[in-house]
Amino acid sequence: MITDSVIKEIYRKFSKPHRNIEELQLDHFLQMLKENHCIKREDNEIIIEDLDEFNPFRRFLIRSINAVLEFDKMIVFVFRNHILFLGKEDNQMRVHIKPEKPKSLFGKLFGRD
Repeated sequence: MITDSVIKEIYRKFSKPHRNIEELQLDHFLQMLKENHCIKREDNEIIIEDLDEFNPFRRFLIRSINAVLEFDKMIVFVFRNHILFLGKEDNQMRVHIKPEKPKSLFGKLFGRD
């Protein structure tokens, strides 16, 4: 089960894009997802064709992926500001948007973090 503490740990541990794209094993994970999702890799991006054309999560650049993780029932694509959860056993898709950090007093006064 993916809890809030697991999500916080994912953001903490995978805060930067992966250096080597091959280590993400995208082809392996995309093959696992093809059974329940209409998903494909095209040049430098991944396209989830199940989603509407104007859905912001329909296509994303491979270079923006921080990590790809496998859980019991989900494949997880980790980005800097959000996490995309795709079901392995069904066509379920969920998105977690990273909450913004509250600005410090210094940031509020001077417009900085």
